[in-house]
Amino acid sequence: MRYQDCLHSIRQLNEQFRHYKSIESLFELDQWSMLPAEGAAYRQQTAAFIGEQKNALYCGDQARRVADFLSGVKLEELDNDIDRALVRIFRARYRNAVHTPVDLLREYNLMKAECMNAWKQARQAQDYGIFRPYLARAFDLKKQIALSINPDAPAFETLVGMTDEGLQVREVSEQFDRLKTGLRSLLDRLQTGHAPEAAPISDCDPKQMERFAQRLARELGYSPERGSFNNRVVHAFTSFMGPRDARVSTYRNGSYNLIFTYLHEAGHAMYASGSSQEIIDAGLWGGVEGGFHEANARFFENMVGHSRAYWSHYYPQLQAKLAPFRDISLDAFYAATHQVRPTPRRISSDEVTYSLHAILRFELERDYFAGELSADDMAQAWNDKYERYLGIRPQNDTEGVLQDMHWAGDYIGYFQSYALGNIYTGQILQAMQGDIPDMDARMARGDLQPIYAWMQDKIWQYGCCYTAGELMHRLTGTGLDAQPFLTYLERTYGALYGIS
Repeated sequence: MRYQDCLHSIRQLNEQFRHYKSIESLFELDQWSMLPAEGAAYRQQTAAFIGEQKNALYCGDQARRVADFLSGVKLEELDNDIDRALVRIFRARYRNAVHTPVDLLREYNLMKAECMNAWKQARQAQDYGIFRPYLARAFDLKKQIALSINPDAPAFETLVGMTDEGLQVREVSEQFDRLKTGLRSLLDRLQTGHAPEAAPISDCDPKQMERFAQRLARELGYSPERGSFNNRVVHAFTSFMGPRDARVSTYRNGSYNLIFTYLHEAGHAMYASGSSQEIIDAGLWGGVEGGFHEANARFFENMVGHSRAYWSHYYPQLQAKLAPFRDISLDAFYAATHQVRPTPRRISSDEVTYSLHAILRFELERDYFAGELSADDMAQAWNDKYERYLGIRPQNDTEGVLQDMHWAGDYIGYFQSYALGNIYTGQILQAMQGDIPDMDARMARGDLQPIYAWMQDKIWQYGCCYTAGELMHRLTGTGLDAQPFLTYLERTYGALYGIS
């Protein structure tokens, strides 16, 4: 086999892999939108079959020949970034596929529907005991899969690396400790500071709020030619169907928080559909998974959507369209959107406390896989961490350990991505402001094009050609660093609350 033949084979495998991933995205969208309860079992069998076919791509003769050829090739010796990415990603997928027993993968895929149904029942009954044996089984199977892939590494190390490529648990824990210390210090000072006067805001007509939020998402740059809106889910997400097809799914309600949900999901969608044609042709479209994808979403939700400059342009339009805002000043609205109030609910938490929600979940997973927690301990440990980190205690299991669908929905080893996303947003903002010093002035005029163009040029066009760490070094010259995000929060909230 020649080197060019090897690359051609990798591209073929990559293309087929992405086809299967697109089918899985369609299944996920249908599962959360329209799948009837009695159709779930067969759908899960079909999804398990697709998962097996996707895995089998890297267990065949073609993949083995490629792996043998590449056994003596070092990534640093490849002088083309796309080739280097293709080889890097192939090796990871090949390793995962050939080392995961087929029967183990099938067992895990088949139990996911049962796990999700048990979670839903437990939430409705506010009884973790219903879900506990399914959580234990899901974590146990994930551990077996991780140890099959790399028996020489702790299971959680492998799972985190599969979500956030290139990061180690030790590095994540160090930055989280730094972030946690800074956030808790800021939170203590804010609670003794002078809270700005925030207006109570009534819910609006859901259809009107939805239309306004969708318009704002489009004005960020989310194109109807590359996606669509769906309002039939209970938990917002974005589906990556193809290189120019990223669909936003949300719920419908009249709260102004829906605006930030749309801006968040638009960030995911613009990143996922913004790859260059060269990257698409290589099958590297869609963006870096995990924390860096979350960073793109949270950047538009918070650094743009929560900024005063943004609302100095859009707030008069909001007042004109939605009656509850007409007698509320911009100052009062801005204060309302920047209230810092610890809550047991992650998705409705404020910018300051949000990362603590993600960090404590990461720590629970880490401790579980280290053998320091069991499924029997999880609800109590969850509540204890909330009391210690946020000063509040969930009132029931639905408000507590059953709050998120992630452990029931095959997102074990993912929670660190949300806090990593916040860290990355601080670094991205710092780099962007260096290149666009009048960024706030432009937003205040409603000119968002420079932000879109910067993201397209610096991040989106590259898809998943680089890891998050490599992109950070290209943007900032440094690796993962929590300080810029802490600086952003200190500046934003310190000014509002009159603290130093």
